[in-house]
Amino acid sequence: MSAHCTTVRVGYPEVDRMGFAHHSRYPVWFEIGRTELMRAAGLPYVRLEEELGLMFPVVELGARYRRPARYDELLTVRTVLAGLAGVRVRFRYRIEGPDGTGELARGFTEHASCGLDGRPRRIPVAVREILAPWVDPAAEEEP
Repeated sequence: MSAHCTTVRVGYPEVDRMGFAHHSRYPVWFEIGRTELMRAAGLPYVRLEEELGLMFPVVELGARYRRPARYDELLTVRTVLAGLAGVRVRFRYRIEGPDGTGELARGFTEHASCGLDGRPRRIPVAVREILAPWVDPAAEEEP
């Protein structure tokens, strides 16, 4: 399946003295993209936790910044489910500037599938079946 896209607007409290979005905001935007992909897949995090007793805490995060985002720009967050195996879930992200101005940043998060007790737990078959159409194996190979 293709990437899920959502938009975020750079708010005034998100920019630094230079007028650029602070680097700490990008992981927040990654999370917004991931949350919306899960919702679009029919598995919002509230259902994952409350009905299935499962959590996907972040265990690794990486980002590469190419150009700064600026105050009031409307950005596109492209999120891809790059991998789903065992107890591992991996997402990739690309943040694009307004009006097709190109890539501002890209990144990834890796998650462990855990029960509500925090112990690793294999991803249940029902969850795999819901998310399988969203997995893009080619995204796993991206730098």
